Amino acid sequence: MLARVASHLYWLSRYVERAENMARILDVGQSLALLDASGGDDSVVAEPLVITENVPAFEATGKPTSVEEVARFLAWDPALPSSIASCLESSRENARAVRGSITSEMWECINDTWLQLHARRRGGLEPINSEFFDWVKERSHLFRGITSATLRRGQPYNFIRLASFLERGDNTARILMVKHACGVEADGEVASDYYRLSSVLRSVSALEAYRDTYRDAIGPRRVARLLIFDERLPRSLRFCADEIAHQLARLPRESGRRTRRIAATIRAGLAHGDVDDIDGIRSDGLRAFLEAFIDDNRRLGEAVQGDYMEMQ
Repeated sequence: MLARVASHLYWLSRYVERAENMARILDVGQSLALLDASGGDDSVVAEPLVITENVPAFEATGKPTSVEEVARFLAWDPALPSSIASCLESSRENARAVRGSITSEMWECINDTWLQLHARRRGGLEPINSEFFDWVKERSHLFRGITSATLRRGQPYNFIRLASFLERGDNTARILMVKHACGVEADGEVASDYYRLSSVLRSVSALEAYRDTYRDAIGPRRVARLLIFDERLPRSLRFCADEIAHQLARLPRESGRRTRRIAATIRAGLAHGDVDDIDGIRSDGLRAFLEAFIDDNRRLGEAVQGDYMEMQ
């Protein structure tokens, strides 16, 4: 496959997944901010900016840090490459560049999503409510389902799946790092925070999986174990690493040695590790572990770009 085509397919998939992840973060973030409205804690309002590393970009706008302004910035700002609107537009541009490598149904889904997005904007509404975030998630699910049902299992499919799980793993780690490090009591023990831990699970569609696995009160160690090491949860770090390795095994081996080496290292740590190996599960130990994963995942993405998508 041509490097240019691989790059368009890869970024098409990453942008669709990124738009969905942003919708998840904003939807849960708004719910938490409403619960905390009486507390006056600005850190809760700013959490979506922290998770997505967009604090400096938002501060540059000069807008007040309110639930509405943060959501509108991350959902609709045309100058922000990772906003929902920008991601969906970029996904369409990448899909249009490789229409011959995807199915007509995939193109129609992406194009229709873009048209519907602009219809909402033309109405002057630029919605930032749960209905809009659910719509974004549904469009992402629809694209993923159509891809699975219509695209031949070849290199285009491999690059699309690879990109999706690279983006997903990064998102899960960021959500867990920011939202899980809450409620530390004066004596250093972690305070129980049902709503915040529930929000971590809901933001990655894992609340039902948690209840099915533990059937008990939500606790920080169990949340960490589920979202990091569970091999059956579609948004856990372990599941993402397994799927990445699975897709890399189907790509040309001669041009992806560095990529496969990094992926194998990440996968081994998650396959043979456990939450008990992370010291200070709700403080520096967990944060250091997740920061290391995010850095390794970033290096993996750079390796994919260098090995498969840059002209040699």
